[in-house]
Amino acid sequence: MVGRLAQNNLWLWWVGGGLLWLYTVGHYLHGAFGYRGYGDFVLLLEAVRQWRATGAFASDGVYLYPPLFYLLNLPLAALSNEVAITVMLIVNQFLLVACLSLLAQALAPRPGWRLWLWVLLPVALNFRPLLLLLSMAKIELAQLTLLLGALVVFQRGRSWLTGSLVACSGMLKPLPLVLVGYWAWKRQWRVVAGWLLTIAVCVTVAGTVFGFQAVGSYFFNVALPRGENLSPLYWYENQSLLGVAARLFHPVQPNQFSVYLIQRPADALLGWGLRLALLLWLGVLLRPGRPMSRERVAGEWSVTITGMLLLSPFSRDYYAVFLMPAYLLLAHALVRREGGWRSPAGWCGVLSYLMVGQGFPLGIIRRLPSLIPGIDNFHAYLHYGIPTAGYLLLIMAWACYLREAGGLTGD
Repeated sequence: MVGRLAQNNLWLWWVGGGLLWLYTVGHYLHGAFGYRGYGDFVLLLEAVRQWRATGAFASDGVYLYPPLFYLLNLPLAALSNEVAITVMLIVNQFLLVACLSLLAQALAPRPGWRLWLWVLLPVALNFRPLLLLLSMAKIELAQLTLLLGALVVFQRGRSWLTGSLVACSGMLKPLPLVLVGYWAWKRQWRVVAGWLLTIAVCVTVAGTVFGFQAVGSYFFNVALPRGENLSPLYWYENQSLLGVAARLFHPVQPNQFSVYLIQRPADALLGWGLRLALLLWLGVLLRPGRPMSRERVAGEWSVTITGMLLLSPFSRDYYAVFLMPAYLLLAHALVRREGGWRSPAGWCGVLSYLMVGQGFPLGIIRRLPSLIPGIDNFHAYLHYGIPTAGYLLLIMAWACYLREAGGLTGD
């Protein structure tokens, strides 16, 4: 009787797993290749072609892409748009494999094939920010590959290379540059030195190619001032604390493209207050002076990346691809611990994943009856900062887990 029950349970596991993978493959193919929102990618290619033809550096018209990004995209700009998109889609698939490979190296002890097959890969491949990024042919997956490389080499004690990889990631698009603040806070000065040296090399290369005036113009007129009082960044997709505060505490229509906070100083003060509170919380969670075990490194890396998205004045919804490893690292840690999924860390982690990862097709959200009359469900979902709340829950999940493990906040 017991043997038959065990066989039946095993059969149910395989049937459930098969259904999970049917869904996962369908969701991945639909999400990664069904949307095809390549407008930004084509715009960037045109800017690179313009620079190649005229020498005019137009980064202020193509969002936050620095000079070295132009150099890396020269080969793609030489192709037709259709071929370049195909190449970028293929490159991103290889980068996803590289990310998962690096993550496997970061996990200790190494997970077996069952854990990868039934937990980690489904969590990754159903993560909507990843699918959105793939469907738009974006550069963030290359940045994530470099950041995961930084995590692995930091675990191995290679501090200079850690700083260098973080700097390289930030020179593709500047947001990861702020991660150096974590290592400065932790007094990891060799990491900071590697970061500074790499920035100097990259700026020198870019200045040699584009001219130092163009490089200075980018950093002072494009990257740095994209803050609350200078740029219209608070449209519904912005999931930073500042953007969500501007929408929640001021009557902004979900379909309104932007909000100029220079006209609303109270919103700016509220946003700054929320970010200051978060910064204080992170400072306590990540306070220096403790031995850096592999588990703590993984947890602090996850918390720091999440804080980066919340503290930034602008975080597009697909930027949350940077959090995919944080969920996989947490899932691996919870599976290894007895009752981990039923702990506060487990509940916070699952709820956070549902809020950020949206483990169901976007088309279903839009076909459901409107949650708010006259407002598209997906726009309402982002407009009211549901993923942002998920970011905060992810920090809470890691804080709870590592406290229970005597890590992040324990002795």
